[in-house]
Amino acid sequence: MPKRRRSSRIAWETVLGILFVANIIAGLYASRLTSLIKIRVEGAMPEDKARIRAILERTHSKPALQLNRRATESAILSKGEVLSAEMTRNIFGRALVKVKYREPVAAIKGMANRVLAIDGVVFDTHRNVSGLPTFSMPEIARAPAIGIVGPWRSRDVGWLAAAVRGIAGEEPVEIQSTDDGGLCLNIGSKFAVDLGLPEDLAAKVDRLRKKLDDEPALISSGKTLVLVSLENASLRDGVNRNRR
Repeated sequence: MPKRRRSSRIAWETVLGILFVANIIAGLYASRLTSLIKIRVEGAMPEDKARIRAILERTHSKPALQLNRRATESAILSKGEVLSAEMTRNIFGRALVKVKYREPVAAIKGMANRVLAIDGVVFDTHRNVSGLPTFSMPEIARAPAIGIVGPWRSRDVGWLAAAVRGIAGEEPVEIQSTDDGGLCLNIGSKFAVDLGLPEDLAAKVDRLRKKLDDEPALISSGKTLVLVSLENASLRDGVNRNRR
């Protein structure tokens, strides 16, 4: 007997279900009903709100699923002072943008409004930086950038600036870099510290802090504390300012 051919049956319920879901997704993707109508911003500084508002205005009237969230975040992050930007949104026309900013730890000497953050990023700010340590930036690095590179390690300078703030009370603190990449501190006008290369910085700052606690008169001694090597720490006469 000839074999009976099997009849192919199409699972129309499954096909219709898939088409139904695909139609909903396509509708949501293109629907103006999901367009952003309200965006809330948290953490923006008053002087930065206009810039952020201009960036977010480009997202209005776009359906939620067509919104390029990463592109919006990147545009907000284009300002060096911004540490992070996070945008969340839903399909009901609502979005939230959270912005965080870097904190300045040192003012760049001779460059108005330019500061250094603890992560080594140099940026411009209109915040009050009085009382912060100052940093004499090498000439080779005097260009605005995110993550300065050069003969000095900006992240080490940022960390040092945060660590020595207030180390000598009200005395001003200036950080200088040497030609070989070493670091020096001028504390007030009559005391300096030669830290050498930025290695074991935490231990060197601890030694400096203890030395000043034990001998507070060092601040007006006219001497330089040499901490290039912790094993051979010493004091020498004179304050060699503007070392390069």
